[in-house]
Amino acid sequence: MSATLSHVKAKPLHLNDDTTVEDAFSAMVSACLRHAEANRPAVLDGQIEGVHQMRVAFRRLRSGLKIFRPRIPRMASAELVEEIRWLNGWLGPARDWDVFLEEGLTPVFSRFPRKRGLLLFRGKAERLRRNHHQALQAALTEPRYPLLLQRFADWLDRRAWRQDLSDAQQEALVEPALAFATPLLERDLRRVIKQGEAFAELSDEKRHQLRIRIKELRYALDFFASLYPAPAVKAYLGALSALQDCLGIMNDIAVARRLLDEAQLTTASAARQVIEGWYGCRLETHECQFAAIWRRFTECDPPWQS
Repeated sequence: MSATLSHVKAKPLHLNDDTTVEDAFSAMVSACLRHAEANRPAVLDGQIEGVHQMRVAFRRLRSGLKIFRPRIPRMASAELVEEIRWLNGWLGPARDWDVFLEEGLTPVFSRFPRKRGLLLFRGKAERLRRNHHQALQAALTEPRYPLLLQRFADWLDRRAWRQDLSDAQQEALVEPALAFATPLLERDLRRVIKQGEAFAELSDEKRHQLRIRIKELRYALDFFASLYPAPAVKAYLGALSALQDCLGIMNDIAVARRLLDEAQLTTASAARQVIEGWYGCRLETHECQFAAIWRRFTECDPPWQS
């Protein structure tokens, strides 16, 4: 691993009162692509955080395309989204194994340093992770990856999404980004509140949907952050992040089970029982914490309402 290479975090978008919806959309797509490409050297160097940041970049891009659908319909980017899905097929498994080994299982391995079943599983898990990283690196050296970037660049340069829009739809693209963002954020917040207030009664599937809605609200606010008061934005993003982290454990459990299956660790295995028991305890702890974190979130003033 090279000491000269490092991961790169996303840089904030700089929008103002004169920025149009279309210009905000173009800026969002460009920023996400730069974020992804800036992390390619770190990914090829085998750096865990490089994989994380590249995955975040493409997740933000897909979320951004969805955020702007009221103005730029799904079909305008459908083929490009398929290319993102292809790349996420390599990014996802590499990142999942990184999180599982570096974050999820570190306390388990520390607590049972000599348990033979866990030692054997750890060796196999490290090999599987290495294989996924190598597969991702191979994908990034295929012609398909630079072609993905070039297709997006051409799409942006030509503003190709305009070709199937009516005159009225094209006119809507030049409205102020602020006029588009505020009702969108308010709508997303209402959806989060509606589901979050009923958290105790939600099924696992509904809780996962709530986590996705929170993530979408967070990404949307992140994109439009420069249009609102900075202190209020920082506080609100922090509250959303805390909610995401609390709900994320449920997704971690589902991912962990899938990875244990991939490693062919049976339900009868003592190592699997220890790991699933550990995740079960984490879930119970986070469920107990949710009410307090939710209360802090609801007491935080949305920056677009100030």
